[in-house]
Amino acid sequence: MRHHLAGQGLPIVAISLVLLLFTTPLAAQTACDSHAGRLADLHSREQLKAFVHCAAAHIEAVGWEQAEADFAGNEWRDGPLALFAAKADGQHLFAFDVDIAPGTDLWDWRDSEGTPIVQQQARIARDFGGGFVYYRIENIASGLEEPKESYVLLQDYKGEAAFIGAGFFPQDSHATCSPATTRASLVYSERDVEAFVTCAAHHLQQKGLQALHDFNTDPRWNAGPTYLIVLDLESLVGVLAAGQPHLVGVDGNALADSDGVPFAQEKQRILASHDDGYVYYRLRNPATGQEEPKSTYVRRILVDGHAYILGAGLYIPDAACRNLPLARDLDTRDGLQQFVRCAAQLLEERGELAFDLFLNHPQWIGGAAYIFVLDELCSQLVYPLDYERQQSDEPRCDLRDAGGKLLNQDILDTARSEAGEGWVRYLWLNPANEQVEGKNSYVVGGMLDGEHISIGAGLYESQMQPQG
Repeated sequence: MRHHLAGQGLPIVAISLVLLLFTTPLAAQTACDSHAGRLADLHSREQLKAFVHCAAAHIEAVGWEQAEADFAGNEWRDGPLALFAAKADGQHLFAFDVDIAPGTDLWDWRDSEGTPIVQQQARIARDFGGGFVYYRIENIASGLEEPKESYVLLQDYKGEAAFIGAGFFPQDSHATCSPATTRASLVYSERDVEAFVTCAAHHLQQKGLQALHDFNTDPRWNAGPTYLIVLDLESLVGVLAAGQPHLVGVDGNALADSDGVPFAQEKQRILASHDDGYVYYRLRNPATGQEEPKSTYVRRILVDGHAYILGAGLYIPDAACRNLPLARDLDTRDGLQQFVRCAAQLLEERGELAFDLFLNHPQWIGGAAYIFVLDELCSQLVYPLDYERQQSDEPRCDLRDAGGKLLNQDILDTARSEAGEGWVRYLWLNPANEQVEGKNSYVVGGMLDGEHISIGAGLYESQMQPQG
């Protein structure tokens, strides 16, 4: 069977793919007096530049010594995103994402490709007042060497020329589109879906027609509720719909959701004047079989001079789960309770595909909090901490806490209770301080492949804010 890219009537088998990708940076409109809660979403050059200028304004307001102390706090850093500073001669002043002593001479510091990182930063700051620097360095979040770009700004440090800067690791460039970090099972947020679609565009450019086959069959590109679509921008005929194959060859002009939203035409309307954007409508979720609200991110791509729509979507959870704090920010009983309930909903929708999110996505793991899942025999289906994984694949209903309580059995009993959820308190070693402490886990019962499971997460009492 041979499909045609409609509009110009060009058969797919005859197309020579040349991709022109457009990048639209996100505007940085956040005031300089507050950075918490947004740093994780900083991934454009405009945002990065604004962040460094805000840091420079803070130095001007409070002085170098106080600013350095402030920059070490959570308001000004987020994992690998942190400020750094050095004198123009390469003498290190501070950095919070690497362990380098102040005063260290970094002038000859080079990356694996020989790029003199600090020399470049100093030159651009000194001669141009500021700008972007590109190099490769280890990402502390992934443990891998990755491309990084930083923005540096010329500063006066006690009468000497210096610079301050910060950088981020782009997650949607051709050099960072690795299955280890970008795959369908890890798409959960708007940032995820944008990187996913951009990487799909790179894959299409690199692999040609083979990419369409990959998009249909490779679980990297098609898993549960996450899949790619391709439509002819002019005619709106479906070329690819991996999760909804009945839409291939269908004229999108005739498509509307149950509320009457002509979602294919809306994609066409947006991409007629924008390079990318979001469309909101209702569609059947292939993971659940139910019609659900969906937002689809679409990009305009050019193939042999002809325009097409490439996109992927997110099925939107309820309001409580949309506004869920990241795992690392959990510090209340109410927050932890909602965290587990949302994890249970996600597992109900995605099944075992949710495990990848629980183990690898910052929404679900980070800091002290993480999701665990036990089956009905107390075997650990999801448990991310290696230091406690003692015979994790074997039944552990006899596991006891420091006070002798049958911990896993208590978790199962709570999940199987009439309420189907509840709190479990126990005594456990806190690896942060090597002390036995009280810990509270919230547990919700669920089903997976016809078997009862327990989903939970916990915090040590010393990590929880007191109840108001």
